[in-house]
Amino acid sequence: MRLRSFAKAAAVSRGGARVMWRLQRDERAESHDEQRATARGHILRLREVARLTRMIGREENNGGDAGAASLLEHPAWVRWGAHLAFWLVYLAVRSAAAGADPPEDTTDFPYLANRVLVVASYFVLTGALLALIAGPRANRSNWMRNLLLVLGALALAPLTQWSEQVWPLVLAGFSPEPYPFVIYLFQFGWALPLWGLTQALLGYHFETMAQQRAIARAQALAYDAQLRMLHYQINPHFLFNTLNAISTLVLEKRNEQAENMLLRLAGFLRYSLDRQPTEMTPLTAELEAQRKYLEIEQTRFDDKLQVRFDIEPGLENAQVPSLILQPILENAIKYAITPRADGGSIVVSARRDKDLLRITVEDDGPGLPPENQPRRRRGVGLANARERLELIYGERAGLIARNREPNGCRVEIWLPLEEERVARTPAPALS
Repeated sequence: MRLRSFAKAAAVSRGGARVMWRLQRDERAESHDEQRATARGHILRLREVARLTRMIGREENNGGDAGAASLLEHPAWVRWGAHLAFWLVYLAVRSAAAGADPPEDTTDFPYLANRVLVVASYFVLTGALLALIAGPRANRSNWMRNLLLVLGALALAPLTQWSEQVWPLVLAGFSPEPYPFVIYLFQFGWALPLWGLTQALLGYHFETMAQQRAIARAQALAYDAQLRMLHYQINPHFLFNTLNAISTLVLEKRNEQAENMLLRLAGFLRYSLDRQPTEMTPLTAELEAQRKYLEIEQTRFDDKLQVRFDIEPGLENAQVPSLILQPILENAIKYAITPRADGGSIVVSARRDKDLLRITVEDDGPGLPPENQPRRRRGVGLANARERLELIYGERAGLIARNREPNGCRVEIWLPLEEERVARTPAPALS
């Protein structure tokens, strides 16, 4: 009763002539909808690409200079664990190379302890270098500073090796026969570059992994954003047409039919708005939603639209992208039913083809135009559905439109037949 009173008040307050003029103006402007929708789609895509570019740029700025060693991005236990493991291996190699028996002149001092203390000096020196170059407060973009640190480490390296003469004197009061300074330089000279190469390889490995994760995140965001753009292009167009039809019913005093159409619209919108753009839905739920949509259109065309569903048994739980049929049916309504005074018919069928699900939408309208004429019928609607299928399934799915004999158009989509997926939210009631 409230709806009827509201409809009557709206019709009186606005004035029938004014509303009819608006409806006629909207009808004349409908031919330009596809061009505007295409332009909006390009603008949205450009904005989304720009947003993703800014996001990735912020991640790179937070991560520092990608050209330098990115050990800071590694877990601490990996960074320092690799550092400790390197010098333990170095200690084992040096001890094995020197032989199991200590020299005769070092019997008063534990030979192995001397080696351990020397390698500990290496560990401290290179650890300080690692912390300065790759630590939390390091500035990896200042290459001059880092170069001076490396040169300083090279200068201190022979002194660290020379500590092999100091530890016996301090701890045992005995000084082994010293080696020439060049020998100390050679012994440690190969260890420091090898240590640096090890850390660089670790840095390259983990940095590559971080870049791959960043690329995967960016691709996932782009995929999700593009699906959302395609999804949200559906509802406004359908809502516009339906509200126009309801306005016409109100003007014609057909308030009961307007009320029924509003109820069907509410059920359809409840289904579409509860679904995420990337969500899959059972075929039965998708067909039930499209049945509500077609019932709305039947009211709009005074039951001149005939609809038939022909679904192979056993496909009830086949998973399809939500609202994948909506733009195809809108396309059929716009080009096959609307231009004809006597209306027309639409047949929706679904068949199993080995491991594929084939869904067809057929109408008895004028069909596709000849090749030498612009194919306006292959506008936003079919392109929308085709692009969604490509984004979700890649080359495993597709859409094709062709003429029927003797007249009409047949749109077929095929996609992988998937009946069992992870648990999803049950389809909401449509009434």
